[in-house]
Amino acid sequence: MARYHDIAEAIRGAITRGLYARGSQLPSERVLSEEFAVAPGTIRQALGELETEGVLASRRGSRRTVIGEPRSAVTFEEFRSFAQWASSRGRVPAGQVISGVWQNASPLDREALRLPIAARVFCVVRVRLLDGDAIMVERTRYRDSVGAEVERIPSDCPSVTAWLAATAKITFSRAEHQFSACPAGAEDARLLDVRRGSPMLMHKRMSFSRDGVPLEWSVDRYVADTISLVVDNSLNANALRWK
Repeated sequence: MARYHDIAEAIRGAITRGLYARGSQLPSERVLSEEFAVAPGTIRQALGELETEGVLASRRGSRRTVIGEPRSAVTFEEFRSFAQWASSRGRVPAGQVISGVWQNASPLDREALRLPIAARVFCVVRVRLLDGDAIMVERTRYRDSVGAEVERIPSDCPSVTAWLAATAKITFSRAEHQFSACPAGAEDARLLDVRRGSPMLMHKRMSFSRDGVPLEWSVDRYVADTISLVVDNSLNANALRWK
């Protein structure tokens, strides 16, 4: 790892520990270069990284000001996998398979997963639990090569993603995510023990292999007020787009 990344991480840690509060100024580049025993250019790279993240702000002739707190990053696996996300936060994930059936691929399946007309998909409905409470209904449709492996997974397996990687050597390497609000339908209300029409967070996900082949697409619906999504963006770094 480049030296400036190490310095940026050290400054993040100092801000997180409260050494530099929001609105306070960091030491000058000269002082920081002496503290870390590096050239001023290396310090500027480290500070530039933090500016890109929205942690620091700069103004000509002034020292950098702390304008935000560093956030703990979520790994790709944690963001894709409910079980891995929950475990990383010290929570207890669990799941209950409601159904798992093979179906002829619908036009939407064929478009999303780039399948021929005669293809089949393995369709799984799961209820996800967090610390014993049912908070999400997950409906996932797998292309046949992945579905054949998913069909073998024990019903009480906490993480399908981890099982596929360890047992079948199937790795999800990229995903597209879309979030919106929706009301609870009759089946969601029954499975999650909420009132029909209750607000829910809907998460649509498409996952791909290393070589860009779509492996699954899923629609997850969460009970309101059970999870939240935090996004940081800035003028220099913005991975968001409106759909």
